[in-house]
Amino acid sequence: MKRWLPLLICLAHFLTLAYLARQHPFGNFATETDFYHLYAPDAERIAAGQFPRNTFQGPGYPALLSLIAGMTGGDLFTIGKWFSVVCAVLVGFLTFKLFARLFDYWVGIGAQLIVLVSGEFPQFAINATTDIFFLLICLLVLTVFMSESLSVRRRMALAGALIGLAYLTRYNGVFLLAVCLIGIVLLNLFEQRWGERWVSAVILVAAFFIAASPWLYANYKHQGSPFYNTNYLNLATEFYPDLVAGKTNQDGTRVLEEKFHSFGDVLRYDPKRIITHYPINLYESLRLSIRDNLVNEPVGWSALLGMALALIGQKSKKVLLVLIAGTLYLLMMALTHWETRYYFFILVLYSGFAVYAVLRLSELVRTHRWFWQPVTAFIPVALVAVMWSMSLAESRKDVRRFLDSQPIELIEASNYLNSVNPQSARLRIVARKPHLPYLSRNEWVFFPPVKSIEEFRAWVENSNVDYIAVGKRELKERKDLASLGDPKHAPPWLKAMWVNDDPIFILYKPEVKSE
Repeated sequence: MKRWLPLLICLAHFLTLAYLARQHPFGNFATETDFYHLYAPDAERIAAGQFPRNTFQGPGYPALLSLIAGMTGGDLFTIGKWFSVVCAVLVGFLTFKLFARLFDYWVGIGAQLIVLVSGEFPQFAINATTDIFFLLICLLVLTVFMSESLSVRRRMALAGALIGLAYLTRYNGVFLLAVCLIGIVLLNLFEQRWGERWVSAVILVAAFFIAASPWLYANYKHQGSPFYNTNYLNLATEFYPDLVAGKTNQDGTRVLEEKFHSFGDVLRYDPKRIITHYPINLYESLRLSIRDNLVNEPVGWSALLGMALALIGQKSKKVLLVLIAGTLYLLMMALTHWETRYYFFILVLYSGFAVYAVLRLSELVRTHRWFWQPVTAFIPVALVAVMWSMSLAESRKDVRRFLDSQPIELIEASNYLNSVNPQSARLRIVARKPHLPYLSRNEWVFFPPVKSIEEFRAWVENSNVDYIAVGKRELKERKDLASLGDPKHAPPWLKAMWVNDDPIFILYKPEVKSE
């Protein structure tokens, strides 16, 4: 039974996610904005032999979408959604494998169960995003690197290639390279002589560059640097919020891209600000990892206790390496703003160390004879069950909010556009989010950050646009244009062509002369 229990949990997890995924037919206005803006268009470009345009992440995820679409003929969103489902199930299994090896079988089972129901993890398990896939690669790297079923050199080659895939998915995956090099050289995880350590390190790094080399070369040819990316804009929104009114979304990065053009620009702008703010942001990230919706709060505090107990009582280099991995990840992610999904790697570590803390404390209790032994055996099971139940209660609410917030009005709006527009022509649609233009196969024009109706009219007169979409996202981010939320109060130069009342969504056709 013990052999099959992790797999039975995986099966139950898959069936649950499959049920939820069927209620999620298209992307929402939150994180799946990136799917319609970046991933799906880049997947189509890659399939057509064109260079991808996403400068914040590598081409790994859209390339996989394109590959799967080519083999199955499915639409990209459905592929992305079900890909996340499968990756989430594998994440649960690898969580079990990781902590079963670090501690024991039951710590692995407990960690697997808690991960599956923690915070926003269930929501993102049915999201067409890179988050769960990236987490899966991170766990694969650690699992392969610390596996004893392969020779050291084969492990280095495979781990290096997987780190290359992580880097191609999200550039911050490079932290795994540092983690593995620390394990090889400083911790001497494989009990090697110095010469052998350097050979292992070279194999690891070489495998990383071989896996990433096609993209590094293409990036160099198109952008002038193999490592070119625009994540410095995310850095700038965190350290210079006064420049963008505290906005970390596209309204912020689109403004900052006119001011900053490299990481050097961001660092030179105000070095003192970065030095003084970074420790604050690091502390805030650590605090939010416990107090926000990454994990249930008792899980977070138990995890910190478990980490302390592991450092004190465990003499395992593998445990130390995992703790170093978590520390490096936190140090890296403190360079940008907090979002729960960015910290799913920490979620996995918290789950495992929280269960370890419970089991370790129960072992200490058993050493005292005045405790009835059957009771002490039941204590860890009960505590893990409580943490699991509390986590499930919170995540169920999160998933329900997510499913209830799906912008179903976009389907009718898309149908309207398709009914009035010949398929040979591509309309230019102004919207705050890319969903409608993508779903209707038209061109997206980002809603300008205007401050008044008059300024908006001047912008429209100088832009060749066909429709202007106004819904809850536009009204939330463009509060000075609140009158556009009611066609009766709209200016005469905007004609409402299609209106949805609940939730509000209006397609206006501008009646101004564009230059």
